[in-house]
Amino acid sequence: MTAPAAPDRPRRRAVWIALALATALVVVAPVALTAFGRAVRRTATSMTPHPGPIREVRLDAGNAEITVGPGSDGGARVYKDLHWGLSEPEITESVVDDVLFVTFRCPGPDRLGIGCGADIDVQVPAGARVSAVSGSGSIDVRGVTGDLDLRTGAGEIAVAGARGRLRLLARSGTINGRALASAKTQADVSSGTLDLRYAEPPGSVDASAGSGTVKIIVPPGSRYRVAGWTGAGNAHLNPAVYDDRSSRRISVRSGSGETWVDYRDD
Repeated sequence: MTAPAAPDRPRRRAVWIALALATALVVVAPVALTAFGRAVRRTATSMTPHPGPIREVRLDAGNAEITVGPGSDGGARVYKDLHWGLSEPEITESVVDDVLFVTFRCPGPDRLGIGCGADIDVQVPAGARVSAVSGSGSIDVRGVTGDLDLRTGAGEIAVAGARGRLRLLARSGTINGRALASAKTQADVSSGTLDLRYAEPPGSVDASAGSGTVKIIVPPGSRYRVAGWTGAGNAHLNPAVYDDRSSRRISVRSGSGETWVDYRDD
């Protein structure tokens, strides 16, 4: 005689219990990690003066957010607002031959999602040259009269009121310039938007985007030799801007996107 089949009710109950536990873990784990992150999160704020004279500032920012503005004397000041979880970030400052070096690094990968980063604000003396490199943070420079060399891997570069020569590079992101009075500009973005607006007529502008829009707005009445190229997109040039006898020149290029040279947006 064949024995009766064992009931599968306990097995089903075990499956439901396992599903309930898995669901609870999915719901509870993120909450627990968030609470843990808040518990271990640390911050520190400080300012370091560098009396100077300072003729150049070089920033290697990692993933920090950078702002640079004019100072009130011949030296420089570095304001730091740091935040981290398990391991404190490293920031170093040194002055060599009137050049201020500032370097920021997070110690390792953020596996718990707690976050490591910084807001770094640097005040520089008039005429000081500034170079800044950021991996994924933004670079915002306002009212600085010296030459600027700014580069970001994935972030935004914003410049306002600059008077020195500009060299701006973004791999993936945006470059925005406002109220510019720079005689010479070289700006390139691999994938993103490039928008430069001048308060004073520039002597030369070289602007390009691999994929994205390139827009150059110049002061009304100023005229330029203009060279433009776009692979797949529209090209707009106000005829009043063009003068092949001008000593000033503008070159705009976009592999895939719009190019625009005019006195205004519309």
